[in-house]
Amino acid sequence: MYAATLAVVADWARALELPVALLQPRSADAHETPLNVRMVRRALQAKAVLAVGGGLEGYLPALQRATQGKTPIRTLLDHLRPKPDDLHIWLDLGYTRQSCEQILRWAAQDGLLGLAQRQAWRRTELLFRQLAVRMREARTTLQGKAYLAVHDAYRPLTQQLGMRSLGSLQPDHERPPSLQAFRDAIARARRARVAMVLCADESPLGATAARLLQVPLVLADTLEMPDPQRDYFTRMVGLIDALQRAI
Repeated sequence: MYAATLAVVADWARALELPVALLQPRSADAHETPLNVRMVRRALQAKAVLAVGGGLEGYLPALQRATQGKTPIRTLLDHLRPKPDDLHIWLDLGYTRQSCEQILRWAAQDGLLGLAQRQAWRRTELLFRQLAVRMREARTTLQGKAYLAVHDAYRPLTQQLGMRSLGSLQPDHERPPSLQAFRDAIARARRARVAMVLCADESPLGATAARLLQVPLVLADTLEMPDPQRDYFTRMVGLIDALQRAI
């Protein structure tokens, strides 16, 4: 069994018919997960921990110390080419495909690559092709559209859709922006004729910006929180649909 740091990584392993347990608590997003005893125990029961790396899961050094190196921690960022400039690799279709391929290589090294996994990879390749078609369709309406986000985790996807990011209203998760910074963001958005404001959840800041700009406020899934009801591919289609509905 593998242990996955993030829900999206666990989804990729499950799509490949690999046994996996999720370390990320259901109530915590990718950036704010603290290490706890349950996570350490689950990691110790695993053949390896599958992670994004690059500092996205800040607890990985502590996890390595807690497990005393008994469970290897494998980071996908060490194997992606070219090296991503944004840690939200799951919102980039190319990096997601590379990640699945790398997980399969690890499974082969661990003696877990059998007929079921090879068949699962063929099914996963079909899902990738379907998602690529959906993105091409969406690009025809979304290309060139500008957006403002409360926290802009969307750029790996929106760049592929040809959209223009105007940055984040609240780049710092801990502190709200100053009034002047907010006014500057609104002025920048007006000059760019922003099409929408994106936020991952109900946000008074996002709602205020959308009202002032008279554009839709889009609740857009960043896929950072676990969702046991929907898998990675379903959530990606839902995110693309949410962006397209705003136009």
